[in-house]
Amino acid sequence: MAEKKRKTILWEVGCEGHTDAWVVAPNWEQATVEAARFWGVPWGQVASKCEQKNKIIGAPSNVCGRCGRIYYGVMPLCEACKLTVQTEEALLRESRNRAYRLGKVM
Repeated sequence: MAEKKRKTILWEVGCEGHTDAWVVAPNWEQATVEAARFWGVPWGQVASKCEQKNKIIGAPSNVCGRCGRIYYGVMPLCEACKLTVQTEEALLRESRNRAYRLGKVM
């Protein structure tokens, strides 16, 4: 029998309190695990809060999922978008920590 070729699936995972994460995974559960790894938090903390914002089946390997530019590197984001998203996540985390310290968020 012919072997079934697996298509690449690109997921945009959103979660309250985090920036959107673009991950490559074969199914939704693995996408949430990869998103938690991207955010640097335990999976159990964000598993129930994750929501699917976008799903691209058969995503091309050299087109950035976030900005649409052609790049040569590892999926799913170009280097500029990867750094931007990581910076946004760090700023969001720092802002949330500052709000907790000041007592503005319970």
